[in-house]
Amino acid sequence: MTAAAMLHPNEAPGHAELMRRAAGLVPILRERAARGEKLRRVPDETIADLVDSKILRVCQPRRFGGSELGYDALCEVSIELGRGDGSQAWVANVYSEHAYIAGMFSDEAQHEVWDASLDTLISASIVPQGNKVIEVDGGYRLQGKWSFASGVHHANWLLISEVAETKAGKREHLYCLLPKADVTVDDDWHTVGMVGTGSASVMLDDVFVPGHRVITNADVVAGTCPGSAINTAPLYRMPIMGFAQLALASVPVGVAAGMVEDFIQQVRGRPGQAGAELLSERIAEASAEVRAATLLLVDTARRNMQRLADGIAIGEAEAALSMRDSGYAMSLAKRAAGRLFEATGGRGLKLDAPMQRAFRDVYGGASHGSLSWERSALRFAQYALTG
Repeated sequence: MTAAAMLHPNEAPGHAELMRRAAGLVPILRERAARGEKLRRVPDETIADLVDSKILRVCQPRRFGGSELGYDALCEVSIELGRGDGSQAWVANVYSEHAYIAGMFSDEAQHEVWDASLDTLISASIVPQGNKVIEVDGGYRLQGKWSFASGVHHANWLLISEVAETKAGKREHLYCLLPKADVTVDDDWHTVGMVGTGSASVMLDDVFVPGHRVITNADVVAGTCPGSAINTAPLYRMPIMGFAQLALASVPVGVAAGMVEDFIQQVRGRPGQAGAELLSERIAEASAEVRAATLLLVDTARRNMQRLADGIAIGEAEAALSMRDSGYAMSLAKRAAGRLFEATGGRGLKLDAPMQRAFRDVYGGASHGSLSWERSALRFAQYALTG
């Protein structure tokens, strides 16, 4: 029996139970963090634990064994897992997020994904990269290389996003769902941060994707995807771009929270050391930054979910706010991580020290294009001044 299987698993745990299970996995993720870095992907045992815990089903449709909770729950679970290890928490986050996206596809596509197993894992390359996607009879043909497919080594399915050339001569932003067997993994993930995410590239060589496994970003934004009529929870009417980064930012915020805990233990273990007052100030400020970042992310996600539950669409205004809050939360996490790592001294430089890995993971997560504070601030300011 895996470690997570001993945490009293249920088929579709609620919010509080998922948080309990996530907290139970924190020391396990910490223990495996160094091995994940050596593997450059999540250890097999962690995948088994995450699957057994049902944490990855937080946003999965209820009709396929999921908890069907909102994005606020995903943010909170991701922050908790981040306290254990950034890389493993990041992959858990994206697997959970991609289950919500799959829930917006056609009924036929959803059955293809989950009929074989309710524990299907979906990796993705969500940001369009200028590759060749052409509409043909019955679907689309894809050609090219898509980067940053976190968790691809253990995935069963892939989500690929790209701007396609339609038969009508238009360009349309699409999300395509395809089995992993249709792609070739290019194991090119050699990085300084988030090393254990296994975020390798995938290559598609003239791969055909049938129309029932394609949705348009226009339908996602409008909340009119085929799956949104079947899976009626508010989550399946939430746009991706502008909103999904709330959960992504949650992982580095959780990592920074773990750094605060580790730093407190480090200082507590050396009473009377020189500069104790300065170290105390760093603890207080970093913990406040992490707390503020947590509140920003969870509150914003909760407000978005409430609007959708009330039957009110979330659009440009909410996207601008969500980007501002996720970007600023990321900035707060970086500040906390930086001020703590600076004070760890020579011990923190050793490669077996959790603090240096956490520092790299916070900054590695922050390098994700959607989490840039400058970009997010500009988006918010443009809307505030002209919207």
